Amino acid sequence: MRGVLLPSLSMFLWMSAALSGTLLANKIITGPLPETVEVCLGHDTTICVYATPLVAGDQLRYQWYKNGDLIPGEEGPCLTIRNPQLADDWSTYEVLVQSYYVSGTRIIVTGEERSATTLRVFPPPTIVSQPQNWSGCEGTTLSLSVVVSDAAGLSFQWYKDGVPVPGADAATYITRASADRHAGTWWCVISGPCGTLTTDQVQVQVRKAPRITRRPAATAECVGRQVSLTVEAEGDQPLQYQWYRNGVPVGTGQTLTFTMDRTTEGNYTVTVSNSCGSITTDPISVVALLPPQITSQPQDVQASSGSRVVLRVEATGTLPFSYQWQKDGQDIPGATSQTYVIENVQKSDEGRYRCKVSNRCGEVWSNEAEVRLISVPENSAQSSSTRVSITPLPVTGTATVRFVAPGTSPVHLSLYDAYGRQLLTVAEGTFVGEHRLQLNVEALGLAAGVYVLRLEAPGSVLSQPFVVVR
Repeated sequence: MRGVLLPSLSMFLWMSAALSGTLLANKIITGPLPETVEVCLGHDTTICVYATPLVAGDQLRYQWYKNGDLIPGEEGPCLTIRNPQLADDWSTYEVLVQSYYVSGTRIIVTGEERSATTLRVFPPPTIVSQPQNWSGCEGTTLSLSVVVSDAAGLSFQWYKDGVPVPGADAATYITRASADRHAGTWWCVISGPCGTLTTDQVQVQVRKAPRITRRPAATAECVGRQVSLTVEAEGDQPLQYQWYRNGVPVGTGQTLTFTMDRTTEGNYTVTVSNSCGSITTDPISVVALLPPQITSQPQDVQASSGSRVVLRVEATGTLPFSYQWQKDGQDIPGATSQTYVIENVQKSDEGRYRCKVSNRCGEVWSNEAEVRLISVPENSAQSSSTRVSITPLPVTGTATVRFVAPGTSPVHLSLYDAYGRQLLTVAEGTFVGEHRLQLNVEALGLAAGVYVLRLEAPGSVLSQPFVVVR
């Protein structure tokens, strides 16, 4: 039943009460219904109106309506809307409040007032699109998204391995992918006034670009031996390796093995790559070490007692060298230099000498050189048949060499360096009496140092120091 009962009488009584001073207020409803009531689908909700009798002594009566139709049995100030459905969305709920009193069997309405509200029914959010598994390289853009039916009033929180991710509080999470921080299991919790949803769990795989953890070291190895260069790297598998020598590809694999020779020495690099990128080491030096090879052998020496004997060996190869001289197959203590000198040769020094030259790559023996003493007069300077002298000494420019030969046999006059090597023949033949020769040290290309002028004649060998100064 709608409308106001006995409106003319109620108006009369209202006017009478007002004139008599018993009027309480000019409004019955002091707390109207809200303009709109928002509820979640299927969630009961209660709406209330607050009212005051219009006239002292009146009572209040409530009648509720939905979309203009009376709701039977709802006669109190509050109405509970039970199990609202989407069909109830935009429905209008109205309450009629009457102030009345009873006279005999009659209900006398002294005033009435209405209040209405619009019901909005919202369904819980639904996931339209679930997040997807993600796989990508470290440093690229990681994006996880969820699409819901209505995002208004919703909050989002992404989780990784059960732990909330700070700042990941939107429907889409975008960041720079890091293997340490992002690889794992992800999902999103969506919260709103009408419920909470959780997305499917997805896997995030972050592939690492190669990173070299140990580079090969510079290497020096002997010719003929094997060399192995190894690089250690980490990153997403599989890793590929490419080795270069002086910029030219020479092999693949984590370890490069080759036989050392002069063609395999150089600067080596290795490039490690995978689907996420590549990295190349700095160049490392690989040097071939050469074993010793003798280029100049010690020479046989015939010397007079008391003279100076010099034995020398020369070799090529990778330094440093070590030397050990032997006499008749036995090591000579302390004879560990390139040159072995006998300052005052004696009969006991006669023998066969050789030298072992060695380095880290091997060793080689020189030929044997024989040192033999020649019998000469005790004092060659007093020999009546053979003499030799040099003036001036030391020599700065030109020296005069005077020698006396017996004149009966060939004479050989030669100049030697301090190592016993013959530099030139000064005179050779049969000479009678005293002879003089001029030696110009500059014309001969002699550097400053000590030389030996040696005169050999039958039965005698004379040695005279020949000192050049500059």
